[in-house]
Amino acid sequence: MRIPKNISLNKEGQYCIECFAERIQRVHKGNLTYFHCTACGKTSERSLVIDNKIVWWIDEASREYWHESVGVFVSSLENKFLFFERTIYPFAFAIPAGHLDAGEDTESAARRELREETGINVKKIKLFSKEDVIGDKCRRGADNHRWHLYTAKVKDIYDLKINDEGINPVWLSLDKALQKKLVYPARYFIEKYGKKLLG
Repeated sequence: MRIPKNISLNKEGQYCIECFAERIQRVHKGNLTYFHCTACGKTSERSLVIDNKIVWWIDEASREYWHESVGVFVSSLENKFLFFERTIYPFAFAIPAGHLDAGEDTESAARRELREETGINVKKIKLFSKEDVIGDKCRRGADNHRWHLYTAKVKDIYDLKINDEGINPVWLSLDKALQKKLVYPARYFIEKYGKKLLG
């Protein structure tokens, strides 16, 4: 998303992704989260959020809004990976992932997201890839993310505690995962790296 020049980047705020008014309300349709603008009356899956608690920047040439993200492909001894359905955009199966907090190192962030979203604590976690993923749209308005992708193996399939951003955790082979509706980066990484994600 290109940030309009009338939005002050020095001020934190949440804006309508359609009209850029700062009049957003969170609304629910079933178990899914949307964002309603009381200025233009439109309801969207996303909003534009300027939040200095996470790492973000604007590309000077294009005005494109970027976020920095971490994620973990968690595999079992049966070579199946953990996914869950997101209840907040993007509405699809995802791996444990999230935005990098300001001042946080990427490994700590990956461990935090894994713990917060699934209840899993792992002893070993391995950095697999660091790369820019263009077209990875998030609920906070960025269309591009710089990813720090980690892998981890678990011996036991945990009693998972999926947080309020997800439901229906499943362990899937990569082939089965590709048959599901996946969030953009999960599909991107599976199609690019395949079984190398097993570590």
